[in-house]
Amino acid sequence: MVIPGPGWEEICDIAEGTVFLLGGTGAGKTTLAGYIRGQVGDGVAWIDGDPGQSAVGPPGTLGLTRPDGTVSLRFTGATSPSMAPLATLSALRCLLDEGKGGGASTVLVDSCGYIYGEGGVEFQRRSIEVLAPDQIIAIGSTAELNAILSPFMRRPGLRVHRLPVSPHARRRSQSARRRYRQERLLRWMEEAEVRRWGEEIIRAGFFPERPRGHIAAVCDPGGRVLTAGIILGVGRDMVVLAAPPPFAGEPAYFEAGRFRPGTGCLPSSLMASIPPYLYQDSQER
Repeated sequence: MVIPGPGWEEICDIAEGTVFLLGGTGAGKTTLAGYIRGQVGDGVAWIDGDPGQSAVGPPGTLGLTRPDGTVSLRFTGATSPSMAPLATLSALRCLLDEGKGGGASTVLVDSCGYIYGEGGVEFQRRSIEVLAPDQIIAIGSTAELNAILSPFMRRPGLRVHRLPVSPHARRRSQSARRRYRQERLLRWMEEAEVRRWGEEIIRAGFFPERPRGHIAAVCDPGGRVLTAGIILGVGRDMVVLAAPPPFAGEPAYFEAGRFRPGTGCLPSSLMASIPPYLYQDSQER
């Protein structure tokens, strides 16, 4: 059961259009988003905008949950926007377009907690510019939030609401966030199998010098993730991933991520079936 924080019930009465949730790590943005979805009911889509603490897809992705419960994923290949700011901005904009195009009357953009320092302030400011929300709900009262919001306070048609951090909010430690990321990847990979693609897909974007063990995604022509997993091998005309069953769609391209979970997240039954030359042990970094 979610205990509402101060002002949450009033927010539910006015939450419509594109609503951007802004706040630091542990401010309670995701809990507030879930509360709004539960109170408003039909017509609400939710964008999970934290690639490091994803609740919809695996780490390195952003996700959209539509009003009917179906999901769409976009690949950033990073666990923080600081590692891939352009990919994160692009993914947010594409997911917003999908949510609005799917008939949602309200799209909640649950942004990540990357607000600190010059990089965090700039990223969130650019996110607001790119997404052009109808409303911003800012949780907390830090100097960084003020710096992010100040350019938008006089923007016509934009409503900015300030809420205090709920007394029930709990900030997770860095080690707890790391454990959650590892557990999320383990759950995502529970039904993983060795999957191969050939000349039907091309390689796009960033590509590491030593690709084995990196996170990667196979995407359709529109950029939606069909599946994501761990690179086992890459050849001139072939890519081999350990990945769960793909969503329906036509594979178009393959993109590698910037972090390397290694093979420790793979089920032991799958590891036993992989030829040793296709993998190498590594640790997340």
